[in-house]
Amino acid sequence: MSGSGDMRSRGFRGGHDGARARTLALALGVVVGLTAAGGGARAEDPRGYDAVAVQNRGYFGHHELGLAVGILPMDAFTKGFTLSAAYTLHFDPVYAWEIAQLTYAIPVDTGLKADLSAYDLQPTPFEVLETSVFTNFVLTPIYWKGAVFNDSLTRGEIMLLLGAGYGWFTRSSRPGFDAGLAMRLFMSEHVSLRLDVRYQGFLTTSDVDGALDLHSDLWIGLGLGFIL
Repeated sequence: MSGSGDMRSRGFRGGHDGARARTLALALGVVVGLTAAGGGARAEDPRGYDAVAVQNRGYFGHHELGLAVGILPMDAFTKGFTLSAAYTLHFDPVYAWEIAQLTYAIPVDTGLKADLSAYDLQPTPFEVLETSVFTNFVLTPIYWKGAVFNDSLTRGEIMLLLGAGYGWFTRSSRPGFDAGLAMRLFMSEHVSLRLDVRYQGFLTTSDVDGALDLHSDLWIGLGLGFIL
């Protein structure tokens, strides 16, 4: 009787192990099948990469007129309050040419010269930028669309600019270059709010030793872009 019970016990365990093995093999087969199906679907994609949901840009126009107010904050003695106008030709949603940006600067005395004069100190005179004109290559690598408090949609862009120009100072004029970053928020199809931050460098030679002199400025502008 004991031997018969041992045989039944071993048979039960063997059957149980066999059922578990069959279940494991079936589950493994399902996983392998799903993986192969997913790989086949990706292989059939002619692009060769996983699909990404990218939407076309909602707003685009070839011609843009920009108007902005700004500041030149780097001079400790005289800040510049600026008025700017620009025209940009957009070739496509990514590449554009800012044909001309004209800026007029109104000098604002900070009072630092008077403070130094009170201590019989005479600061070294620096030239102040009065007018500048630049032309820039514009690259727009980032475009986004998002929700504002889950109530409305907003669209925007981030732009990179690089170009050359010319500046007129209080006593001289100089060629220059600029590089910057701009962010745009669309208020409607044809009107956008735009913030620009641009480094401006103007080159000349020293009157004393003829060495190359670089006058650096930072222009921060806030304005509107009108797109047609």
